[in-house]
Amino acid sequence: MTTPFSYSITYTLDKSHYLETYDASAVAINPKKAYLIAIGLAALGFAILLFTQIEPFAAWFLIALGGLEVFSIRFRRSWWLARQLISKAASTDLTLTMDETGVTSESIHVESHISWDDISKLEKTSQGWLLYHSGGKTYVSDRCLSAEAQAFIEAKAVLVSE
Repeated sequence: MTTPFSYSITYTLDKSHYLETYDASAVAINPKKAYLIAIGLAALGFAILLFTQIEPFAAWFLIALGGLEVFSIRFRRSWWLARQLISKAASTDLTLTMDETGVTSESIHVESHISWDDISKLEKTSQGWLLYHSGGKTYVSDRCLSAEAQAFIEAKAVLVSE
């Protein structure tokens, strides 16, 4: 009789972890469409400013909103990283436990459990795994997994895809 699989590791949520998580899980955007929205906002602001009697504050607000949109597109990764690094979870230890029931994450700020039954898709990335579930997606890095844990996830991926 084989013993049930169980793996647990504690690691720190640091800058390198957040960068890897973003790179693996960020949704690709169409930059032309995103910049088109920013240009549209600015153009609308200039049109209001030049061709109407509406208060200039509204026009300048739309122009500034267009500029902010350009800024958010250009610095999307840096902005996301900065928000993570100033969050209360930054630089805290997280304990990741993987067993036959699912994946559990515990820190002083969060306790999360994702059952294998709740995972609709397991996707291998270049540096880890994306676990798709009803609450969104969760990234698990290979650098915090042993060879046995990686093999366990691969076996679960085959079961989930069937």
